[in-house]
Amino acid sequence: MKTADFEQMVARLERESEQAPEAYKMKVALLALAGFVLLAVLLSFAGAGLLVLAGLAWWMISSGGGALILLLKLGKLLIVLAFPMWFLLKASFSALFVRLPAPTGLPVTQEQAPALFAALDDMRRRMRGPRFHHVLLINEMNAAVVQRPLFGLIGFPRNYLLLGLPLLESATPDEAMAVVAHEYGHLAGSHGRFGAFIYRLRLSWGTIQAIAEHWSGWSGRLLRKPVDWYAPYFNAYTFVLARANEYQADAAAAELVGPAAAASALKRVNISGGSYDRFLTDLFKTARSENSPPEDLAERWARTATEPQAPELSSKDLDAALARDPGVADTHPSLRQRLRALGVADTQLTLPPPDLSAGEANPAAAGSASNSAATVWLGAAASTLRREIQQQWRNDVLPGWRDQHRHWSELRERANVLQAQPERTVDEAFELLRLDVQLRPDEDHLPQIVAFNAAHPDRATALYMEGLLRLDKDDESGLALLDRAMSLDGDAIRPACERAYEFLVPRKDPRAEQYAERWRQRAEWETSRDKQVGQLDAKAEAMPSGFSAEALTTLRHQLSAVTPNIVEAWIARRRIPADADAVALVVVIRFTRWSRGSRRQEALETLAAQAWPATVHLITDEAPYTGLCKRVRAAGERVI
Repeated sequence: MKTADFEQMVARLERESEQAPEAYKMKVALLALAGFVLLAVLLSFAGAGLLVLAGLAWWMISSGGGALILLLKLGKLLIVLAFPMWFLLKASFSALFVRLPAPTGLPVTQEQAPALFAALDDMRRRMRGPRFHHVLLINEMNAAVVQRPLFGLIGFPRNYLLLGLPLLESATPDEAMAVVAHEYGHLAGSHGRFGAFIYRLRLSWGTIQAIAEHWSGWSGRLLRKPVDWYAPYFNAYTFVLARANEYQADAAAAELVGPAAAASALKRVNISGGSYDRFLTDLFKTARSENSPPEDLAERWARTATEPQAPELSSKDLDAALARDPGVADTHPSLRQRLRALGVADTQLTLPPPDLSAGEANPAAAGSASNSAATVWLGAAASTLRREIQQQWRNDVLPGWRDQHRHWSELRERANVLQAQPERTVDEAFELLRLDVQLRPDEDHLPQIVAFNAAHPDRATALYMEGLLRLDKDDESGLALLDRAMSLDGDAIRPACERAYEFLVPRKDPRAEQYAERWRQRAEWETSRDKQVGQLDAKAEAMPSGFSAEALTTLRHQLSAVTPNIVEAWIARRRIPADADAVALVVVIRFTRWSRGSRRQEALETLAAQAWPATVHLITDEAPYTGLCKRVRAAGERVI
């Protein structure tokens, strides 16, 4: 189902749900039941097919010589029919019962944080939900509740609460509890048993679709069609209820901590999220000069989170969140819609109170620890938990950090080499300009790139760079530059469309969907091209490789590693229907008469492991590639 069709269906179903909510719920219930019936029928069909084939084989064996001869003749057909069905059933039941990996994080115990567990126990008692089996601290600006069944989709679920330490550092206890209560509301069924059932069923059908993707063979493709047809309709019908459940989970949080705190939490998450993103961006910039990440990440953020942030930055973060429209890709309503549902009028969309400083909340406590949820809930264990989680983070990012530091060092060295040259080619001049933009991102490089493009107007990469710089300055003229870059270089289409979409969506500009559609079309084309490049078609058309004499000599040396086993070798370029410019090579190898079995396989593996200038397929002049080998010899070049 296309995105536009899905949007229209959701809009129609929302109106239907508003007009007759109970009748709509009945429809969804019947649709969910139909899904279970569909799945049962599909698996029963595969199981029944296996039983029929097994019974047929047993009858042939037990019926005497004539039937046994028939079995030998039909044996291959029975195997061809049986194996796809068997693997379909095996993959389905394995996915249903395989144990999913447990969420990861730093465990927090009741002995470490009695205030936290007391708050959770109070929430559980008032919301009448299940208990948490594990509470984990994670290094994210978020909180989540995860239910992990014992066997795949079924059986004795274990409940995990994931608490983001950056969130706790930047929110008051009531605000943090509102976030947790919202997530817990889904688990506790604050939107009713039926809503909770639909919430879990949407997650289950996501898994079922993933299972169906592994159904292979003709029978798997046949059985996957009903699933592919049903899933979009189920998703659309339940989408309306899922979005309503988000409002109900917000209402449950407001009932627990009060509407003011619930509304403040929604604002705080978005404002602190922007602040945390800038904090991490500035921190990772130090990889350019520092060989290892800092050891005090969590402690730095704990101090930053309680410091007053510039009001203009907070207002910008809040305005961006209020303007954000999730569309049909996200069941969460927009921030503006959620605040309205909590009774916050548009005239009250102001910043939340800056009440994390203990000095502001309690003058007598000035200079003491903050009133953040981390300080109140984690108490004396807060400093220990900060050290542990920042050590985990440091260990996780250390390899990538050092790779980045090495990368930036190489860029600086290259820039120094180019800078020292008395004269530079056009390519070198642009490379130096690009390196300057990368190494000094905080400076204004627009005048230099504008001058370069004026002198060299048809370089797609330079036009793309100027377009990005202009959009970063809220200059809409950057869109025309991106369009020009895309017309000159197809590889610029996806990144340019993505950046244009990011620029236009917050402005609610209808042109955003045009760029999104162009991105999708390019992605589909690239997928088709890559598939044709990666899969060798025995009917492929061959043409000259286009290699120079020098390149063919290099290739000859490359093949010499296994020359004693090779009689001759030919190379040609394969025509790719989706992209005439794509380079895909075919090498035809004829081995000596004595090179068979493992010796031949070892030679092919040795050749395949070597560096090739493009995607290559190594084949021999045997079926099913006999015809292709003839075309390669006719159109290509002989290497050996």
